[in-house]
Amino acid sequence: MSELAGLTFLGTLLAITLSLVCSLFLRSSARIHVIRFFYLINAVAETIIAFQYQTHSWMLRAYYIEVSASTAIGLSLIWVLIGDWTSNCNQGNTNKVPSVLISGTAAGMFAGFGLVHLPSASNFRASLLMLAVMDVCVSAFLLLHRDGSCVTAGKKRFEDLNEVGKHWSSAVVRMLAIVTILGATASTLLDLVFRVRVAEHFGSQADRIHFLGALQGFLCLGALLSQFAVRRITGGPWAKRCLTLYPGILTAAALASVAMPVFHVFEFLRIGEYSLRNSASRCGIEMVYAALPDRLRVEVRPLVDVVGERLGDMSAAGILHLLLLGRTGMNFGYTLLVVASLGTALWICSEWLLRRVDHMKAVAESDNETQLPLQKLAREGAVLA
Repeated sequence: MSELAGLTFLGTLLAITLSLVCSLFLRSSARIHVIRFFYLINAVAETIIAFQYQTHSWMLRAYYIEVSASTAIGLSLIWVLIGDWTSNCNQGNTNKVPSVLISGTAAGMFAGFGLVHLPSASNFRASLLMLAVMDVCVSAFLLLHRDGSCVTAGKKRFEDLNEVGKHWSSAVVRMLAIVTILGATASTLLDLVFRVRVAEHFGSQADRIHFLGALQGFLCLGALLSQFAVRRITGGPWAKRCLTLYPGILTAAALASVAMPVFHVFEFLRIGEYSLRNSASRCGIEMVYAALPDRLRVEVRPLVDVVGERLGDMSAAGILHLLLLGRTGMNFGYTLLVVASLGTALWICSEWLLRRVDHMKAVAESDNETQLPLQKLAREGAVLA
């Protein structure tokens, strides 16, 4: 257990280091090449481990660290590209985000129900080579990606904003980081508590494995249905409420579960939380990112996503340790109250974040209205001259 904790810490440290390094390159016009190179490096590492893990036992530990880091930073890099697609300077539309989520969830269901049943999936070397091929395919598909970066376009740069605009943009980023940490803490804590409840409910390891396998399918199905529902919401006036929908329902459901802390209630709570976090919450977060100045969004996204999520995971582990400290068992009712408290804090911070986004947009619109008459006068002066 201590070795696993050490490997997890190293994976977290590597993910944070990679996010810092990537944030330096993502602000340049060559960032699409950085993302392609990242997936190629992943493929090379997985190929080396596949052929050498039997000779060098330490490579299994290296693989655990590599997976922990690359999964976190890889998803964040892909979302940076999606953010370009939906950003304001590309006349993007955040209504496309649910479609992207639906595609990702469908691919995850295909991997979970299809790829894991392939004969090669039971062989560690073959599985690693299959992952390497997927990484190479991602890198190759990115060759077809047209760079939609707005960083060098001269539009809506963070440096071009006035002091008021910079203040509100920075305030949005700070609150976005807090929302990310709180969301990860609440979700991870609920997941850890649910796993403890599963271990108590099923005495046989085989029963636990079968249950968790079936649960993963229901989690993906719930997320897929939620994403279809959110797709309709994002096109109307309730689009901005997506960010507060997740913590509001989580808080209400956790409080309701305190009255009936039976296993099946925990099960429905976990499925509902996972579904909303990967649909309504994700769409709300993407809308906030789309509102940020493009250069600022590109620079802070890997840091907020990776560091914020990892800090949330570590906070959840610390809270669970405190809840178990000096106890022979876990008080699930008290733990659900903690989850509800985190949901309430997340709801308050999400509301505050939306207000800061509104202030930032108002400042940007006011600045644009001020600049347009000046540009018109400059053109008229040039004509008269």
